[in-house]
Amino acid sequence: MNYRSSQMGWVLPLLLAPVIVFLALAYAYQWGDRPLPLVPFLILLGIFAITLLLFYKLTLELHGNVLHVVYGVGLIRIRIEMDELLETKVIRTPWYYGLGIRVTPRGMLYNIQGTRAVQIDYIRDGKRKTVMVGTADPEGLSRALKAHR
Repeated sequence: MNYRSSQMGWVLPLLLAPVIVFLALAYAYQWGDRPLPLVPFLILLGIFAITLLLFYKLTLELHGNVLHVVYGVGLIRIRIEMDELLETKVIRTPWYYGLGIRVTPRGMLYNIQGTRAVQIDYIRDGKRKTVMVGTADPEGLSRALKAHR
């Protein structure tokens, strides 16, 4: 059973869209006593636009014993290979774990919105590892992982 799920993040677009619009208007109308020059405007616009493209979406794909975590347009790809799946459980991550790619006391966290995730305990190269993957459908991902066990 192969599994594929995508979810759009809403936090980053809601935060960055107004900033990008404000920057564009500030440059176009040259607001203030010291208006925004072209080069800083383009640098800031580029940083915000690239950040938005890299992290607006999270796609999870499970093929065999490999879970692919793909952010945004696909430039950031994480490949989680599992020699042996030990356990999966649906969890709620604390709000202070944040969004994105995080190192937490419980292991790596990959998420884009919300606090629902699947904690995956597995063995890779003889070492026990734990990773948490945020998803809108944690039950479906957990079922798919258990089906591959």
